[in-house]
Amino acid sequence: MRARKGGFLILMLAFAIFLPAEEAPVMVVSGAKVEQNIDETVEAVEVISAEEIANMGAKNVAEVMANIPGVVIYEHPQSTVMMQGFEGAYVKVLIDGMEITGDTGGATPVNMIPVSDIERIEIVRGASSVLYGSDAMGGVINIITKKPETGKLSAGLKQEIASNLRYYGEGYIGYANKLFAASLGGSFDMDDGKKVQKRNTYRQNIDVYEVPASRLGALRANVSWYHPNGELELYGSWMDSLIGMSADIENGYDFLNTKLEGGVKDAYRISDFALLDGFFSYRQLVYNADKVSYSSQTSADFSDSLFRDIEGEIRFSWEPLISHALLFGINTKREALESDSFSAEKSAVMVSVFVQDTWNIGGADKFRIVPGLRFDYRPPKDDDEEHLYKLTPKLSLRHDPFKDLTLRLSYGMGFKTPSLKQNYWFFFHPAPYNFLIRGNPNLKPETSHSFNFQADYSLTKEMSVSAGAFFNYIIDLIDAITVDENGGQAMNDQTGQMQAYTSVMQYMNIGRAITAGGDISLRYNGARLKSAVTYSYTLAKEYDEAEEGYIDLPSRVPHQINANLTYLIPVIETSVHTQINWNSPQLISYANKTYTPDYLIVNLRISKTFFGERLEVYGGIQNLLNNIHLANSTEGQNQKDYYGLNDGIIFALGANFKL
Repeated sequence: MRARKGGFLILMLAFAIFLPAEEAPVMVVSGAKVEQNIDETVEAVEVISAEEIANMGAKNVAEVMANIPGVVIYEHPQSTVMMQGFEGAYVKVLIDGMEITGDTGGATPVNMIPVSDIERIEIVRGASSVLYGSDAMGGVINIITKKPETGKLSAGLKQEIASNLRYYGEGYIGYANKLFAASLGGSFDMDDGKKVQKRNTYRQNIDVYEVPASRLGALRANVSWYHPNGELELYGSWMDSLIGMSADIENGYDFLNTKLEGGVKDAYRISDFALLDGFFSYRQLVYNADKVSYSSQTSADFSDSLFRDIEGEIRFSWEPLISHALLFGINTKREALESDSFSAEKSAVMVSVFVQDTWNIGGADKFRIVPGLRFDYRPPKDDDEEHLYKLTPKLSLRHDPFKDLTLRLSYGMGFKTPSLKQNYWFFFHPAPYNFLIRGNPNLKPETSHSFNFQADYSLTKEMSVSAGAFFNYIIDLIDAITVDENGGQAMNDQTGQMQAYTSVMQYMNIGRAITAGGDISLRYNGARLKSAVTYSYTLAKEYDEAEEGYIDLPSRVPHQINANLTYLIPVIETSVHTQINWNSPQLISYANKTYTPDYLIVNLRISKTFFGERLEVYGGIQNLLNNIHLANSTEGQNQKDYYGLNDGIIFALGANFKL
């Protein structure tokens, strides 16, 4: 598995930047499902702006999240996120408030979401199950797309080429007036990978991928009508992703994914104090894996799956008093999965009702309390299953004892039913791991209790410090457990052929598990210098009956350091951005006491704008230290070998034009 990029350089810690403050008010929607000024939210909401995404040099959401403190990225081979010790199945990833589709091989495909159409990304850490359901125990990542400016034609074009033969291009055009708005955006990202020639057992010269090849194309269209009481929006998107990789000198795999999405959103203002809004959407993800034989130059279907879901939600927001803001909502979703892992389509329905009250005590903006309740009900998927339902509460508190100090405390209860993949899917993960993972129809739903605390303090107008802590207690945690470590061959249910494997894993319930940790950040936001440094700690344990105590859960990064610096050089007005990320070694196997190497990445980006900031020309260097790091794995592997960073130092040049 590939851990999130990390960096560590002591001399730079005082000069790093992350999330510089905005002079204009920043409006967010993720904390309460209604638009709020970020300075007034009870839930702590972290915002990644389009400018910061550009400074990272990121091309998709996976690359953005790889640079966020407290977030880890893994490859399965699709990218998935981990927050607060919870894997991707517990982190809700949304686009404009609507969940993305597909959980391929244990991974939420965030690498399939391009950044070309993103206005900002909002992150809420910790249980948000009242508003967003059982899949939000680790947190919420809400991707907000661009809107055209009113009264003008907006357009943009960006082109970039890198030394590892990666090409990236994006385009955008939009127009808006007082009656309607329309936009169309797209991007194309292609990496040829890196091949080396090897001789197979038949004495043939075979080109084998040392670095996987990838391709991502995407289009998104939006049309909005501004009616007298609100806005009606129609949208649609298409994404196509291909990853080519080698298993050995004999075989390779092509992973092809196509994602379609469409729907309608509406907001109707009943009065100055009441709003009715909602959405209806259809989403699908086609997942195809083909096995390629290098010797015979042929390919065959290895695994095919189709994920579909239909979701609808209606919300009613009402502010009866200056001190109260009520939110009531109903959400219904039907998920379906077709796969050659089983004979017939599997489907599940979830109906949820939620209510939340934001109580500003005395209307003085000093003390706010947000109680909430959610009721989830899932009918039986088959004759042998029971009705599943749960009432889960949440309580959030915010206290501003002084002008420059904000304290936040929250408790949330989560209820998560097994996903269709966890119940039924059979998945073979190819090289370099070669393991089988099987579903389990007898899984029980999970229950969790989540506690979060955060303190934010402004030392000066430019400098602030924040500290946070979390604790999660999970009953019947669903996790993939190794049930056979001996390796061998087994019948592949997908192909009907014998398949070599190193281990077999199956989804099972863990009786008790805990995750805990925290982070501390120091930020500076000056006129020309913007900087911050963040240290994050994560602990994850499960109760082991054999040892009669808690033992470490694998695949969690315990220590992270993120440091960023942006400086605008006077006179020449050129921006220099440096980013340093470091991940400590992570546990692979508790029984064998094996660990990965640490992960250290330093990136640099220099940019200059011309013609009133309409044209930006930039250059970047990724992996500036060329895989220098601090510790090898238990097996002696270094960072380059373990994480497949065979491209070494990568140079990039690009230009971005805006009309």
